[in-house]
Amino acid sequence: MGDSIEDIIWTIKNGEFEAVKKAFLGKPESESEAGSGSGSESGSRLDKGFKPRNVNDPMGVRFPLHYAADFGQLKLLKFFVHMGAEVDRKDKYGITPLLAAIWEGHTRCVEFLLQVGASRTERTPGGQSYVEAAEREDIRRLLARP
Repeated sequence: MGDSIEDIIWTIKNGEFEAVKKAFLGKPESESEAGSGSGSESGSRLDKGFKPRNVNDPMGVRFPLHYAADFGQLKLLKFFVHMGAEVDRKDKYGITPLLAAIWEGHTRCVEFLLQVGASRTERTPGGQSYVEAAEREDIRRLLARP
């Protein structure tokens, strides 16, 4: 798998934690990858000046947190928030990660995003409240809590 934006988005959507971590932090899959070999092309990209990715930089029309929320990848949501992802950042379409999780019915992702401070009072691009937009009763209950 390469390091194109499309490849990284694919790994986020599919919950490939180690590949995502490597793409954002530049960590080799094993310690022996970094700097092993005889000095030719065998070093890792860390040796070549790898620059970690910023979780708040867009990837296409969305941000990493949006892809993780949209596909229910809770472990990656936690990883991105730990790295400083802005939980209320809207994508090109005016959708927050919380709304993506609401629309896709990912209750555990909704609960986590609320716990880390995502705004439950935003509105959908069509003007509905998040409670009105939720189809699942358990998500409506989470959103209705003070």
